[in-house]
Amino acid sequence: MVSCTALLTVLQLVTSATLVHAQCTPHGALAFRSPVTTASGLATTPIFAGLVTPRGIVFDGAGALLVVERGLGVTAFVEDAPGCDGWLRSVVLQNANLTQGIQVDGARLYVSTSGEVLRFAYDTAARRVTGEPEVIVDGVPPDGELTTRPILLFPSTNATHILVSSAPAANIDPSARNASSGRSQVRRFALPSTRSASPQDFFAGTLLAFGIRNPAGLAFLPPHSSNLWVVENGASIDNTTGLTPTFVNDNPADELEFVDAAAAEPGSVNRFYGFPDCTTLWNPNADPVGDPQFLGFKTGEQFSLELEPQRGDAFCQNPEDNVPPRLSFQAHSVPLDIKFFLPAGTEHDATPALPASWAGDAFVSFHGSFDRTPPTGYGVVRQVVPFSGLQPSAPPSSQTGYTFLAQATNLTSCPGTCIRPVGLAFADDGRLFVSSDSSGELFVISKMT
Repeated sequence: MVSCTALLTVLQLVTSATLVHAQCTPHGALAFRSPVTTASGLATTPIFAGLVTPRGIVFDGAGALLVVERGLGVTAFVEDAPGCDGWLRSVVLQNANLTQGIQVDGARLYVSTSGEVLRFAYDTAARRVTGEPEVIVDGVPPDGELTTRPILLFPSTNATHILVSSAPAANIDPSARNASSGRSQVRRFALPSTRSASPQDFFAGTLLAFGIRNPAGLAFLPPHSSNLWVVENGASIDNTTGLTPTFVNDNPADELEFVDAAAAEPGSVNRFYGFPDCTTLWNPNADPVGDPQFLGFKTGEQFSLELEPQRGDAFCQNPEDNVPPRLSFQAHSVPLDIKFFLPAGTEHDATPALPASWAGDAFVSFHGSFDRTPPTGYGVVRQVVPFSGLQPSAPPSSQTGYTFLAQATNLTSCPGTCIRPVGLAFADDGRLFVSSDSSGELFVISKMT
């Protein structure tokens, strides 16, 4: 029997990558490291603390929450397991090279490193992997400033394909404008039904989108469709010629992109999403004296960083050259995941943990700014996206197309010990689970009881 302790030491590690035994945190035993403000009618509750940089999260078929702990591997969290009146944590696999991507499909577990996608045989009952991993995809450009590497099974059940993303080599990466670079892309790969003798090369995958600077979170709506929604982190443009520090403090916007994940022919749709040449206005009035050229523009409009003469504002504003975002987020919010709250009768029952009227809406984690004064982000937001539609209810010009459900209370103290949300996952009862990497916490959002 596993004994429960009200307050955990940091992982009870022999080394930074070896967990000694399972751990239990009783219900109600924890408080957030820093205060969190929650929207009216909701409760935000920490369920585990002291984790090693928790990033991507997903539920397996038996209801265990699987978490990528960067620097450790994958851990499992089970509620009210025998001997634990709370949340029991155990190790699924140890691999200090995992990044953020994690998916599970029955008895198969998929995870990503900076350069590969690995598949493991997964024992759902024991919450352990068995045997050696299989490399499904390799050759993803492994370097650069950003190593989120999200992955997504397609379709979401009985998957036949997997989507794999890559990131830029630098904050402003000129090579990303070329599809052949492998940078800032989303590609699709067929899944081998049996263990393959050799992995698929990243550059051999079907190119779905490029010029998405850091495709940090991927989700489908409607479920089982090819309508892929991607959250993207905008570049820092502090050193861009002709732009003032006041302007770049509030620009460019982070973005919600739409991608057709079924498009197979390279010329059938425009696949270029602007990076590094084009970017998105959040506040055109941020500096009307220093940057008056943006006055009269709207949030969501495209402008050029003038990296190449032939890719000026006219190029960026032509959707045949550059696919614009479907919705903009405040500059420097740093969205890292997106999940949809699905109607009852699909993957999740939309009652009772969150309002049933939210079925079909999108939920996005905002990791938070490091280069904005005052800071922004550090929370989880909800945005209205019609379940059968291809456009959020708010227009691309909106600055109010989403609302915070939970956010660090004192943003001026962030990052510090503030929540920095990364991974999102809905439980079958509709509760929204969230990982917070730098604070080492897992928490849950639900209706107040």
